[in-house]
Amino acid sequence: MRLFVAVLPPESVADELAAEVAVLQGRPEADGLRWTGRAGWHFTLAFLGEVPEDVLPGLETRLGRAARRTEPFPLALRGGGRFGDRALWAGVSGDRATLRR
Repeated sequence: MRLFVAVLPPESVADELAAEVAVLQGRPEADGLRWTGRAGWHFTLAFLGEVPEDVLPGLETRLGRAARRTEPFPLALRGGGRFGDRALWAGVSGDRATLRR
């Protein structure tokens, strides 16, 4: 199973992203593109690649522990782009050192 670690944006950030996505969707070159809904929007923290299913319970436990140890910290949307022709990305600014941990 191919996995990645991600966090979901707060509702206010999803609203901000939605406004920008609406602008992009209105561009002529966006005709015919398939857009995902807000439920699929996330910030990828790490790509794990292929992970055997028997590892999942322990992995979930360790990730939960790491999330509980990390105090909330501020980030702001900054910039963006695309990965090839398949995905858009949004950048962040702020306490990126904590984000990398």
